Amino acid sequence: MKSIFRQMAAMAALCCGLAAPAWAQFTIPAGSSFDVPGGSIDMGCLPVQVEGALNIISGQFSTTSNLNVAGTGVFNGGSGLLTVGGDLSSSGTFNPGAGTVALTDGCTGNTSQLSGTLVFQNLTLSSTTGRTFVIPAGTNITVLGTLTLQGAPGQNIQLVSSGGGTAVINLGPGATVNQTFTSLAGNVQIGGAVAATNIPTLSEYGLMLLALLMGMAAFWQRQRHVAAAPRS
Repeated sequence: MKSIFRQMAAMAALCCGLAAPAWAQFTIPAGSSFDVPGGSIDMGCLPVQVEGALNIISGQFSTTSNLNVAGTGVFNGGSGLLTVGGDLSSSGTFNPGAGTVALTDGCTGNTSQLSGTLVFQNLTLSSTTGRTFVIPAGTNITVLGTLTLQGAPGQNIQLVSSGGGTAVINLGPGATVNQTFTSLAGNVQIGGAVAATNIPTLSEYGLMLLALLMGMAAFWQRQRHVAAAPRS
């Protein structure tokens, strides 16, 4: 009963959005949840605001616009498919489950931006129009399963960093990458960067000084043993 009530509340929010085109969006209010147990739910060009919980248990949930998981929001991927045609952002909880998230062509122009810390089981970035995907600078994106980068002949998708720093799509231990018709900016990297190991090294003078100190320590240790030994 509670689940049905929560879905009714979410649908009411959708109806309110449809009644006011100037700010129309599909909102899942805080404290409510919207379940996708199977089948396909298509929001069209409505932006989606997740302030409660969006649970894709199975099936597919789609928007050709933006999807944002707010600070109070929770996304549970289950084993389904989430398709987004605009920006994907999260400042809340993003649980990938065993599902797939696909960013593709939509109704918001020819650029999609990922924002926040996002962990995916499977992530697909695809386009037939040479779409640009903006990856957040740093190491905020992780793919545990399969990363698919799919453009079209003569229409490569473009992966660029959101800033001057390097944007890294981290890969889990068993992750795989399928890449065709894809162009990466010089500051976009697939696979985690190798952490630099800074091991201090000593110059020749430093090594000599260290050897002298160790010798002195050994000498004083020997003197202490001699002084402590019983005299005949």
